[in-house]
Amino acid sequence: MGFQTRVNSQQAPAVAGDFASSNPRATVIAPEAGFVAGAGGVVVGKFAWVDADGRTVHSYGSAPAAPDGFVHREENALITTYLGESSNVIPVGFPVVLHRSGDFYSLVEGATAATKGAAVYAGYSDGSINIGSAPAGFSATGSIGATFTATGSGTDLTTSAVTGLISIGDEISGTGVPAGTTIVSQTSGTTGGAGVYVTSVATTASAATVTSFGIVLNITAVASGTVSVGDPVSGTGVPSGAVIASQVSGTVGAIGVYTISVAATAYAASTALTGVGGVLTGWLASLAAAVGELTAISK
Repeated sequence: MGFQTRVNSQQAPAVAGDFASSNPRATVIAPEAGFVAGAGGVVVGKFAWVDADGRTVHSYGSAPAAPDGFVHREENALITTYLGESSNVIPVGFPVVLHRSGDFYSLVEGATAATKGAAVYAGYSDGSINIGSAPAGFSATGSIGATFTATGSGTDLTTSAVTGLISIGDEISGTGVPAGTTIVSQTSGTTGGAGVYVTSVATTASAATVTSFGIVLNITAVASGTVSVGDPVSGTGVPSGAVIASQVSGTVGAIGVYTISVAATAYAASTALTGVGGVLTGWLASLAAAVGELTAISK
């Protein structure tokens, strides 16, 4: 992108999100005051999902829900990056219009050629348009929370023999630990491991076995695919409907520490994790005349 460096012999017919025809189209009925972009913004020219509040729109969703609509280009994206030269992202809080039917231009992901009648899939992690088959998702191994030996003195909790990862905000349970107690901070020791932690209430644990659990997911191996923010994830100990909310550390899309959208209700040791890639949304009704990756799609 950036400053123009060449002149094409023929101008591209559209930008992702533009209408591809003047055929009838329909929008998703919006609540009073309309839809607004959620955290991270909403990408024009891709599919999007409406949050449980009925108003906030995201460029990612959760299995098995199909997207609620397609984001048409209405010149509502803004360049918010310092010295940025282009953007197709509608910033958080800005109005969003979703279409549930119509013909649109969009950038197609992957190397599969677009052909009339091909199946169109929406990627759960970013609303991307995929032709022929859904994105692969991922297969991995990981754990939620930790198990350890702990002794409490007031709100100080000294831990040892830690298996897993203790995280700030984790709920802990065990003999001498009041229900609902959480980890507030760590004052010494190995981060997430053996050391001294501050708890939300005083505990009376004495060399007791204690477990912790929360929204932190420690992925220790990725067998296939890439872990992406927005990917629905399932596995023992992972709450239903949880998605990858963020990556805290590690190799991008691979081994590392992640957060999930819904807190676990119990400690989960090494467990098989599966990320769902995408969902079928419709078929290609027609192909746009001529520029490689730009395709007219009908939802």
